[in-house]
Amino acid sequence: MLLLAGCAVGPSRRPPVATINSDEPPAPSSTPPAAPAPPPSLLPPLLPTTPQVDFTECTAGQVARLGGGGVLNGRDLRLGCTSVPVGGGYGSGSTTGAAEVDVTRVTLGPPTGLPTVPIAVLGDPGRRSGTEQAVRLAARAPADLLAGRTLYGVDVRGAASGGVDCITPGTRAAIDDADPAAADAPALAPLATAAATAARTCSQLLEDSLTEYGTATDATDLDEVRRALGAVRLHAIGLGGGAGTLARWAQDHPDQQGRLVLDALPDPTAPVGVTADQRAAGARAALDAFVTNCVATACALGADPRGAVTDLISRLRSAPLPAAASATGTVPGRRVTAGTVVSLLATRLGEPDTWPALATALSRARAGDPAGVLALVDEAENDGGFDLALVSTCNDQAERPTVDQVAQASARARGVDPVFGGWFAQRALVCSSWPVPTTPAAPFGGTAVPTLLLGTSADPLVPLAETERVAAGMQSSVLVSWLGAGHGAYPATPCISGVVEDYLLREDIPREGLVCPP
Repeated sequence: MLLLAGCAVGPSRRPPVATINSDEPPAPSSTPPAAPAPPPSLLPPLLPTTPQVDFTECTAGQVARLGGGGVLNGRDLRLGCTSVPVGGGYGSGSTTGAAEVDVTRVTLGPPTGLPTVPIAVLGDPGRRSGTEQAVRLAARAPADLLAGRTLYGVDVRGAASGGVDCITPGTRAAIDDADPAAADAPALAPLATAAATAARTCSQLLEDSLTEYGTATDATDLDEVRRALGAVRLHAIGLGGGAGTLARWAQDHPDQQGRLVLDALPDPTAPVGVTADQRAAGARAALDAFVTNCVATACALGADPRGAVTDLISRLRSAPLPAAASATGTVPGRRVTAGTVVSLLATRLGEPDTWPALATALSRARAGDPAGVLALVDEAENDGGFDLALVSTCNDQAERPTVDQVAQASARARGVDPVFGGWFAQRALVCSSWPVPTTPAAPFGGTAVPTLLLGTSADPLVPLAETERVAAGMQSSVLVSWLGAGHGAYPATPCISGVVEDYLLREDIPREGLVCPP
């Protein structure tokens, strides 16, 4: 107690302090105080590199393939094309491999030949190729993104011309035209038969390569592309399945991860029932946005677009519209059914740029002319993406519910949502005859490098709730939400564009929970 008292009270024992006995102000220091050092960045640096492969000028051909000069949005974009051998190619130091993936270089103006910072762009396999997504970003994103940087659209195996083509047009039509209200085993039989046919023909035509299309393979191929681009660390933007490929690649190669933007990241481990319910909710929200836009723009569906859509679906269930015998590209004897329209909505509602054409096609179908709907469906089924999307999805998805299980799920979901509920529940049946993956999908755990996730509230393909679920389990991830409609958020609004550019270019990691308005 005496010792403690001595510490608490008593005379001070501070050392003597020197003083200056003068009234003169002290002379200013000759060396100003050092400014505090900036905190170390949590993001890897943006380092210019030179690709290890040569690119061939291909602007005209690629622009024509993507639909014409309008895709450039008035910008002087230049495209160069190359193919990178994978499956034993650059990853092993060889110039040949088991397969090839196409890579498209996108620059603003002619390439200078000087080293630039490479940013890989991955699309959603079967829906939008990496090449198309890179061109879309270069045409719409703020020009700062391309100052000293080069976008490289990375396509996956099977995305190139002559890639995965194993399902007949008739089988594709049978999958899309199946009754979305079917809720018992006999009613689901046509869809189950079409799914089994697709699995059989793909197994026969693809043989040993059948299981080589999917997220795991794409992630392995991506690292070989990284080497070909000369990137020590890979900076990249991915959409949908492409975001999933980047997340899987980063976990396998954390030391090579750069700044990653994952837009509409799907959950690889969610039960099919949960996925179906949440995607149906995303489609309902997207339909709400479509209806609002339709009214605001006085679209072809009139004053009550929602009523027009639901009325068309109801009428087609009892009286499908036969296609004209002379319709180009249409399966002989095909009819536009309720399933045809719901399948079209489930994909096109994610593409707001196509909403005017969608509204016109649906309006014409209400008047008895199915040509517009069939033209849009034909574009989706026969552009090479349908087969790749189905093969990749079934290779990634481990669950194989029975017809009876799907029937129960469809009946329940249809009671909640008569337009989309049954259709999304039935999608689990499409993979029912597919080989079960030998390695179940693992959750995305994230890495030490902060990753930017984007989610869209009205996305019918990967709804915000799905990306929120993934983000909750990913270390160092930050999710920014957009209260808009469409598949993918970037670069839909200045708010989203600003967040992405601050992260990619200025090392500014957004705060958790940031929400961008529509």
